[in-house]
Amino acid sequence: MKVTGATLLRLGLARFAALLCVLLLMAAPARAHYLDIVQFTLVEQANPNVHQLVVTMPANLDANAPLIVPRHCVLMQRDSVTEGQSHIVSMMIDCDPELAEQAGTELTGQIETRWGRDGGMLQLQMLDGSSASVMLSGNRTGISLDMPVWDELAAQPPQGFLEKAWRYLELGTVHVLIGWDHLAFVFCLAMLATGLPLIGLITSFTVGHSLSLALAHLGLVNIPIAPVEAVIALSVVFMAREVFFTPGSRLSLRRAQNPEAFPESQAQVHSHRWRMGVTAAFGLIHGLGFASVLGELGVSAADTVIALAFFNIGVEAGQVLFVGAILLALAILRRLGRVEYALMHATTCLVGGMGVFWTLQRVVG
Repeated sequence: MKVTGATLLRLGLARFAALLCVLLLMAAPARAHYLDIVQFTLVEQANPNVHQLVVTMPANLDANAPLIVPRHCVLMQRDSVTEGQSHIVSMMIDCDPELAEQAGTELTGQIETRWGRDGGMLQLQMLDGSSASVMLSGNRTGISLDMPVWDELAAQPPQGFLEKAWRYLELGTVHVLIGWDHLAFVFCLAMLATGLPLIGLITSFTVGHSLSLALAHLGLVNIPIAPVEAVIALSVVFMAREVFFTPGSRLSLRRAQNPEAFPESQAQVHSHRWRMGVTAAFGLIHGLGFASVLGELGVSAADTVIALAFFNIGVEAGQVLFVGAILLALAILRRLGRVEYALMHATTCLVGGMGVFWTLQRVVG
């Protein structure tokens, strides 16, 4: 058989793409539905100089991360406990006006934390039973709380509808785009069908995760996150397998090599309607993973509707962006002929392999 330069080029590109995908996927975290989102609660004390700060964060964050207080403040006590998938850190901070005078500083400053790089919620609980809350934007180092916060926050008007809606939409979009296992599942959907069937799969997945997200956030469904994460990883394995063996998928390897490999009865088992049902079922599981993010944020009862609606819209926006990027890449690769097929084959193999890796790591670890 004559080997041409074009054939060698295609093989080289496929191998390079496979290596690149391996490196990227190996860098992905095993637990892909955790964001660095925290809830800060400042509890007013009888002594106006003493503040109780309670921080609720995902269990994958370091509860012992350093905390920097203003020079006129002293960290008197720090305790932490783990409840389920969350760390709860409670601290007593004493800010003495005399210390500020001795240091020649004003009664201002910041409590600097290493948590909340993706945002958070600050809630104030007053002695008279009233409360106030505000959503916080994260940064690369973590959230800093300005001191004093009591009068400042109480004097601020409540955050408006548009401000809250934008923040929840942003969180939903970011959550999807950094969720490797979720992106892997959506990639498989994009490989599994084209045109209207693809829209049907995406829609059924959306219906599934929207329903379970709402039920879990409202407390009507309560399933531990560990088995949920394991099944999410398993869903990637299942869908990667479907990409290879389902008639009508972008690969359909057996059918491409032998059109008679799928008798009619087997094709019916793999019908589009059946795939939509399976996709919706997996969507229910993925939605439970999404709900854990809103749970970590500590959404108030008054913001439940806006949080569910716009976080979900953000999730859909992230999905649309990702699917659009895949379709654009395929349109470009289609000009390369067999290179497109080789790249899809290699990437789907890698996605399925990482699904197996995630499943084992989440079950064993």
